[in-house]
Amino acid sequence: MRSPRTVVTFCVTTLAALLLAGCASLNAPLHPQYIVPDDARLSASLYGYSQAVRVGPWITVSGQVGYDPATGAYGKTLEEQASLAFANLARVLRAAGASLSDVTSITTYQTDMRDLNAVVYARNAAFGDHRPTWTMVGVPALALPQLEFEVSATAYAPEKRRSAGGSTTDPGQ
Repeated sequence: MRSPRTVVTFCVTTLAALLLAGCASLNAPLHPQYIVPDDARLSASLYGYSQAVRVGPWITVSGQVGYDPATGAYGKTLEEQASLAFANLARVLRAAGASLSDVTSITTYQTDMRDLNAVVYARNAAFGDHRPTWTMVGVPALALPQLEFEVSATAYAPEKRRSAGGSTTDPGQ
């Protein structure tokens, strides 16, 4: 009889092999491409992170907050911050060659879970009929005191579309 650890190791190894085979079959690069939209270069250089990382068809997007890069202002209400955060998510996905319709999963973080409807409204306005998986997490605070909402995402976009307004760093080239 196999131990639980052996079974878990086998499952993880098999999953990794399947993912690699899937990426290779798409002729997709298996090394990460670091995505930073043009209007996010300052935060990326200050804090040392990418807005998104693309490996083959998979894109992982860092937490997006209720900040308007055009005005430099944060949303005043939870609903406003959620709407801005979803707009920022769409902007980063465009820079990575994807869109909200490619999103497979989102995780949202809220400092006040009592106003769930504001987040649901902003999420539905952003995604329409598209329904990625969703994990909602209540947190005591986010990175800055004025922040009430943040969203991170994973997307699957096999065909890389032309990015708009961003740079891609590809360490494999």
